[in-house]
Amino acid sequence: MKKLSFLLPVLFLISLGTACTINLPLDMMDEYDGVHVTMTIVPDDADVLLNGKWIGAAYEFSSARSALRLASRQNELVFKKPGYVEEAVDLRSYSSRNITLKLNLELQGGKTAGAPAVKDIPLQEDDEAYAAETEIPPPAPPEEKKDEVEERSLTSVFLTVTPAEAAIYIDGKFWGLAPEGGKIENLRLKPGKYVFEAFKPGFRAYKKEVAVAQAEKFTLNIALQK
Repeated sequence: MKKLSFLLPVLFLISLGTACTINLPLDMMDEYDGVHVTMTIVPDDADVLLNGKWIGAAYEFSSARSALRLASRQNELVFKKPGYVEEAVDLRSYSSRNITLKLNLELQGGKTAGAPAVKDIPLQEDDEAYAAETEIPPPAPPEEKKDEVEERSLTSVFLTVTPAEAAIYIDGKFWGLAPEGGKIENLRLKPGKYVFEAFKPGFRAYKKEVAVAQAEKFTLNIALQK
């Protein structure tokens, strides 16, 4: 009887702990921390579209430091360049949080691209900035006085964008992803009218034309609704 009276409280505690256990679906646990997408694409200046919207050139996302950060794998990437066959990648077909895409776009007409072979690039946090192999922009002529005048005429734009990792577009061009906390204080624009857009899967898209006045500071708050 003494042994039985001792075991009853123990069994009760075990059953209580089991009842309080929460089991999350594997997909939810796997995508909770988001995904990082690193791209090695030939040609490396191919346009990258995220869910149908342009976000930049492939070489801009070629290292671990500049990898595209997304909240989940529920996204599609499309790589395209005039003269090449467009290629789409559904990120839902990958299981890892760290995705490395290596693609060699095919020339239209079935010809070989004749592009340099793709080399394995070690993904390290201290990678040097990647230089595009396909197109290198010419150096800008020195115009120090003009730059100084333009710098004084720019307005500091303070953005607050929620939720984190919402894609931000200005005049239809991808600007970046909202950081954790949502505060962006490094944006400077010339006075004028701009169209600000923001979207994230699962939230209503945001689009608004904003007039940025010539002032020391301009504030804009963007909060996406589910």
